[in-house]
Order: sequence, then structure tokens, then C-alpha cells
Amino acid sequence: MEIIDFSPVKDTLDKIAVQLITLMAMFALAYVGAFIVLRLIKIPGQLAHYLSTAVLLIVMYYSFVNGYIPGIQSAQ
Repeated sequence: MEIIDFSPVKDTLDKIAVQLITLMAMFALAYVGAFIVLRLIKIPGQLAHYLSTAVLLIVMYYSFVNGYIPGIQSAQ
């Protein structure tokens, strides 16, 4: 029996994992950054959460529509 070489699959999964981690880091930084800035300018907490969520959704939309993530083709 021959030993099957899974290295191409492993490389692909590693790239996908790095892209997913990068994506989650971008989302977290967008939310936390927006929340901190909004709290620094004295916006109430509940409203700051809503606006930070809006910023998070904008970042998600931009990253998927414009193909910002390396390795993912844009929708255009």
C-alpha cells in the first residue's frame, strides 16, 4: 500500500485558517476601536454598542465585496 501525501490539503487548510483568523481580527479591531472612540467622546454605552455594530457590519461588507481578504476573489 502506498502512503497518501496529504501535504497539499494541509497547505490549503493552513491558508484558510490564516484567512479566517485575519478576518476575525479585522472584525474585532473594528468593533473595539469604534467602541473605544465613541466612549471617549462621551456617547452613552448602549448607543456606542449600536454604532460599533454598524461599523462592524460595514467592515464585513467591505471585506467581502471588495475582496480585501488575500486569496478570496472579489465578487466583481
